[in-house]
Amino acid sequence: MTRHLLLPNGSLRGAGFSRRAVLGLLGAAPAALAVGSAFPGGASAETTGGTLNVFSWPNYFSNQSLANYTRKSGVTPNITSYDSNETLFAKLNSPAGADFDLVIPSSSWIKQMADKGLLQEIDHNRLNFASLDPALLDRDYDPGNKYSIPKDWGVLGVVYDPEAVGAEIKTWQDFLDAGAKPGVSGKVRLSDSGWETIGMSLWTHGKDWNKATEAEIRAAGEEIKAFAKHVKTFSALDPNQLANGSIVLAQTNQGTARAAIGLNPKLKFVVPGPMSELWVDNYAIPAKAPNLDQVYDFLSYQIEPEVQLAETQYIGFPAALAGLREKLPADTKNADLIFGGKDLDFSKLTSFVVDPATIGVYLEVQTEIQAAAGG
Repeated sequence: MTRHLLLPNGSLRGAGFSRRAVLGLLGAAPAALAVGSAFPGGASAETTGGTLNVFSWPNYFSNQSLANYTRKSGVTPNITSYDSNETLFAKLNSPAGADFDLVIPSSSWIKQMADKGLLQEIDHNRLNFASLDPALLDRDYDPGNKYSIPKDWGVLGVVYDPEAVGAEIKTWQDFLDAGAKPGVSGKVRLSDSGWETIGMSLWTHGKDWNKATEAEIRAAGEEIKAFAKHVKTFSALDPNQLANGSIVLAQTNQGTARAAIGLNPKLKFVVPGPMSELWVDNYAIPAKAPNLDQVYDFLSYQIEPEVQLAETQYIGFPAALAGLREKLPADTKNADLIFGGKDLDFSKLTSFVVDPATIGVYLEVQTEIQAAAGG
């Protein structure tokens, strides 16, 4: 149930997290969990003058941009990393999270963190949102950007070998049909996220993954369980697997697809219809952040256009800067792929919002799907 991002050092974002732990934290299971020392990430440094404590995905800020900020402000950000949104949620929901000033949750978790009182409202009067892409503002997961500021974003799509697949993929039904073909079956990668695997079936049948009932989720899961015999792996996707043909059809984000296409230009990436996922990673301020002035100073710096451009070039995923595509260097390789493809239609994208009433169903059915695939 984690999204995997290929980061600049070659590491992959994403780690397993037990279903019981997630449900307990969301209040969707009867047993409460003690979370104080059960999760990785380490304690933040003692907060002192001139220190900003940031809890973030690993390698998620350009070292050069951080160094420039330190020279400009005299403040050295102290960055501690986590490996999943679940880990972030658990840390903020425990005493160990009290000293963090800034966190980077994904769109799917903003509402849950806010509802739990773990985030404070953004003071829009202290920031200039003029440079931000309007398409990434006022999304369903946080209307009015009450608790979040978009940092960067990505999509759920499909990368595939046209020669092996033998057809063009335009829809999620095309994906399912292609995966069952001889020569493709057994070389398919699905996400390890319940809402992403089940989502493609829900979308195919005209359902909204944020409004789907338990019965609808389970029915969609049955379709994917039947497909699971064709799946080789749910693990993080290595671009080399696509380049060498051990995987010929895969759910993935545009960053991993771009890396694979750089190795094997005959591969294609598409965001299938009728709907697919938009995820947004966001800046958010913990409810008990001790250094608010430093937080807003750092945020003001981070949303400056030149900094967002540098962050895009470093991370490989698009920052929230309006008109970013035109601002990239002309020689940027496969630049359109950074943005999910040249003709990406934002109106056909939807962001998942974790709901305690159904998240357990998604997790349970995903476990069944992976068992049906034998892995």
